[in-house]
Amino acid sequence: MTVNAEFARKLFSGACEFVAGAAELAALPEFALPETAFVGRSNVGKSSLINALTNRTSLARVSHTPGRTRQINLFRLRDSLMLADLPGY
Repeated sequence: MTVNAEFARKLFSGACEFVAGAAELAALPEFALPETAFVGRSNVGKSSLINALTNRTSLARVSHTPGRTRQINLFRLRDSLMLADLPGY
């Protein structure tokens, strides 16, 4: 395994928790951590990807019905990174 792959494995295998959900940008709390946002069409698998990366089954809510994520959901990953699950477009 390369150094980058080892770092990613350790990062995503650590603690990850839901922090906040907001319906609009102005309602989002500010964090000093870097953020990674998952953007895409409705029902494309953004929430499923977050669950897969963090090796969890229900961290980010997943639905088979398009358009279920209606707010920006933030997750803190090991006090190192914020993950933002965005509604589909």
